[in-house]
Amino acid sequence: METELKLQVPPAQLDRIRQHPMLAEHAPDGAHEHQLVDTYYDTAAHDLWKQGLTLRVRESGGAWIQTVKTAAPTSPGLHERGEWECALPDATPQPGLLARQIKQAALSQALANAEARELVPIFRNLTRRTTWSLRWPNGDEVECALDAGRIESGGNNTEIAELELEIKHGSSTHLFELALALHADIPLRMSNDSKAARGFAMLERPATQPVKAQAVELGRHATLEDTFQAIGLNCLRQMEANVPGVLDQNIESLHQMRVGLRRLRALVDMFEELAPLPAEIAEGLDWLAAALGATRDWDVLADSTLDQVHGIDPAALRQAARARADKLHKELLQSLHSSRFTQVLLSVNGWLHARQWRTEGKLPKRSSLAERASKACVPLLRKADKRLSRRIADFDGKEPEQRHRIRIAAKKARYGAEFFRDLLPAKEVKHYVAQLSDLQDRLGLLNDFAVADKLLPELQKGTGELGRQAAYARGYLAATAEADNGELAASLKAVVKLRLPR
Repeated sequence: METELKLQVPPAQLDRIRQHPMLAEHAPDGAHEHQLVDTYYDTAAHDLWKQGLTLRVRESGGAWIQTVKTAAPTSPGLHERGEWECALPDATPQPGLLARQIKQAALSQALANAEARELVPIFRNLTRRTTWSLRWPNGDEVECALDAGRIESGGNNTEIAELELEIKHGSSTHLFELALALHADIPLRMSNDSKAARGFAMLERPATQPVKAQAVELGRHATLEDTFQAIGLNCLRQMEANVPGVLDQNIESLHQMRVGLRRLRALVDMFEELAPLPAEIAEGLDWLAAALGATRDWDVLADSTLDQVHGIDPAALRQAARARADKLHKELLQSLHSSRFTQVLLSVNGWLHARQWRTEGKLPKRSSLAERASKACVPLLRKADKRLSRRIADFDGKEPEQRHRIRIAAKKARYGAEFFRDLLPAKEVKHYVAQLSDLQDRLGLLNDFAVADKLLPELQKGTGELGRQAAYARGYLAATAEADNGELAASLKAVVKLRLPR
């Protein structure tokens, strides 16, 4: 199993990486150069790739090595992949040799089936690889590999300039410290695009798809710290998996990336006393939330809120709002390509993977993080319950800000229940989540109206038709929100009676 982090390097900065003093400091054996020719094989229909496998034959120094890997997850950050390899007498692939080594029946059978069909070369990589074996006094070891070259696929070429950091021994602490130190000097970008993925994408680029939150699988005997880390990485994966779609300016990908970030911030808030987030990471997440939120607000206005306005044809208004949203989508690309975005992702990944909330690598005595999660999660969920009840009790039915605070509290209570779903009575938690989701939907629509009231004045300037439509829409949405107060009161009353099962 390989555990690695991939980083894209600006091609002009490759020599600066090779000469970086931090690599020399931790590599007692120095750097080693290799010339690699990797040929990827598959059936003509790409059967292995479709089943999440890659088959590669590498030639280096007159020897051939055959390697099979499982596909990487759909997000950047630290990830694990299955990897098996064996020597070959020549460049002809023999997947059956590895099929016998792999215990997973489905993977073994996929390779055996591939050998029974005609394998063809799909593409190849020509790479100059520079490697360092980095060691630290505590015994941690990280392999650093800098690749420069090209991928040749279907008559097309694409440049390779990437850094791979792989844990050989120990924890991930030094791996992320190294990545952040290099990034401080040389602008890097996190990536999950393996060379195989890039090669297949050159043949047929699939459309990016939004990635929704996946259920968190928790063991009943896991500690609260284990579950905190697992949930945090689950939220981070949702965020990162949607980055390609946001870069393609996919509206739903932006929404799902923002959901992943909201889930992560809700989790951090829930655990603020047990695992306080460093201020610089919190500031980075706030910065990212603001960048995503501003764009999403105009998306919602253009594609959803204005559909609630009746009595006029808001086509011109919708078109103007969509133009503002599209402009912000383009500006958001600059944020995602920025050095700060890479720093935020590296910092959060490092904090979660290395459990950096620990003091000197240990938990405080009697910390509830060391307790079984099935018991220790109860006070956290009860706290979220009480906060929601207090905010509902303080609501006077008038201030939009109060509604928004209730919505946030309901969202955090719901996320908490979803996070720990595996440790709670299934039927009761399903009802609890459903009730809170209904309240969220109602409050979310009212919040969209309130946001529209702030955005529409930007389109209301002047005395033309657009200004008149904007003024009408503001009045219509304000009246609709006012008329909803009775139904909202009934929903709030029902939620106050809810109690998450213990």
